[in-house]
Amino acid sequence: MARTKIDYGIDLGTTNSAIVRMESGDPKIKKTDTLKDTMPSCVYFNKRKSIAVGDSAYNSYKRDKLMTMRGGNVDSNSFIEFKRTMGTDKKYFSSNMEKDYTSEELSAEILKTLKSFVTDENVVSAVITVPAKFNTTQIDATQKAAELAGFSHVELLQEPIAASMAYGLDAGKTD
Repeated sequence: MARTKIDYGIDLGTTNSAIVRMESGDPKIKKTDTLKDTMPSCVYFNKRKSIAVGDSAYNSYKRDKLMTMRGGNVDSNSFIEFKRTMGTDKKYFSSNMEKDYTSEELSAEILKTLKSFVTDENVVSAVITVPAKFNTTQIDATQKAAELAGFSHVELLQEPIAASMAYGLDAGKTD
């Protein structure tokens, strides 16, 4: 059986997400469209039925919350922290898109956007981190999100293991 080379790692976070590429043994973070290392794990559906992900989606989320606090009746189409409901039957309704979305579908939008930050090649395989406490259903849901995002090969790695491996990469450094 042929082994698939995986050069990319993704932190599909509850609050923020990031993508990194291994280059000559060193991890290099791919900058977002706003030139940051991470982007908010936020998805927004606008009235023109297009999707915003990351900083622009989070700005829409904050705007909607502010308008609600000021007494406005705002039907928010911004979604955050949906990773907490991975593997459940929880749905997120978007009035602008006139449909429900699952956590897997929203997570797929985050993954698609992270992939778009890599402009010099088509990313089809990656390691994606998952919380250590994720159960089998949540792990399967993360796998499904990756498939929806167009990944053909994904390895899932628990976050504490990923952190210890990252520490090991730098263990030879004295500072």
